[in-house]
Amino acid sequence: MDLDEAPPATLLTAFLHAHAQRESVAAVLFAQGEELYRRLSPAPPALPEWGRFLVALGQLAADAEDLQVASGYFMRAVRDAELHGDYEAAVTAGYDQGVLFEARSRPSHARAAYRAAAQEGFRLGALHANTLRAAMALVRLHFAEYGQLDRVAATLAKQAWLGWLWLRATAPETLDAQLRGALERTWCAFLLPEEPAELAAAWRAWAPHEIRIGASTYRDNADLAAVFLISAEAADAQLGDEGPHPGQPYRLLAQAASRSQRA
Repeated sequence: MDLDEAPPATLLTAFLHAHAQRESVAAVLFAQGEELYRRLSPAPPALPEWGRFLVALGQLAADAEDLQVASGYFMRAVRDAELHGDYEAAVTAGYDQGVLFEARSRPSHARAAYRAAAQEGFRLGALHANTLRAAMALVRLHFAEYGQLDRVAATLAKQAWLGWLWLRATAPETLDAQLRGALERTWCAFLLPEEPAELAAAWRAWAPHEIRIGASTYRDNADLAAVFLISAEAADAQLGDEGPHPGQPYRLLAQAASRSQRA
């Protein structure tokens, strides 16, 4: 990639294309990226490509085991979120920062990074898979440390579950098996009651009761049948050692709720 007098958008797009295609040797691509960063960072462009560029640089640095440099690029992507407007890139950067801290065996710093990424994602209405991943990672680490959820972790859990319901209906291809597994485990561990008939009350009692998605709002009373159906699928996937077909009671409740909603 030739750093000539081309406009920033052209240069950033060329770098991101090379990064996505892996057409260059990683070390060479990273060196080119650092040179482009030095050129643009004093007055960064207000472009979504700037956010994605910072995340790509952080990923290249992490691949090279230069975790401190990677952390710097990820944090810049988060700090510049309002400038570049690519909230998904900012959330991804915060999530990747948490992954780096976990790799360094620094769980308190990882929790802070995951919490910031998830909270910012939900605050901005950036409902993407990495928003949910960050929330699930925070819940996992917080419970491992304290054996219970505090208000922040509980709030992020409910927001992630609401996001799961919405993505499941609108963009299921973004929910990979690892993310679905994390969501199912927290759902079974913290939400499912001993008596399946009490699930609706438990769901409605858990705050918050809505999340922002772009300019819209998704509420926890939007589709109770989907809540029961997810419960059935999660129970079958995660609670198989508790007996055959643990999700069947929830599947029957889902059918009843569907009939009620159609009536």
